[in-house]
Amino acid sequence: MKTITTFLALLFAMLFVSCDDDPEVVPEGTVRLIINVNHHGIPIANAVVFRKNGTVIFPGYDTTLYETRYVTDVNGNLVISDVGNGDKQLVLYAKGIDPSWDTTQITPVRGYYLGSFSTGIGESKDYSVQIPVSE
Repeated sequence: MKTITTFLALLFAMLFVSCDDDPEVVPEGTVRLIINVNHHGIPIANAVVFRKNGTVIFPGYDTTLYETRYVTDVNGNLVISDVGNGDKQLVLYAKGIDPSWDTTQITPVRGYYLGSFSTGIGESKDYSVQIPVSE
């Protein structure tokens, strides 16, 4: 009976040791960009925000040069949650209409943000970004 008890104790010990998490796997944190697009302090609803990764040089107004496209809410706000950890560089280009300035809603207001930041592995962080747009 003692042999069975010792065997079971050894078996359970081996199970607990084998269930330990792999120490080399580090969970990725959540890095978010909290963005506001505004024209002289007035939020730009439904502004389109284009994102280009890996550069801090403005590529221009041709939207086909950007990798991702987002749309702000009615308050000109947008949250981008898929940034990831590490050293990041990106360009955000925003374009929209300010009906308080242009009642014809033809002339766009636009602007851009050049960003560079760094986060450690597993670090969670929010970055607040203002993109002022103009005629």
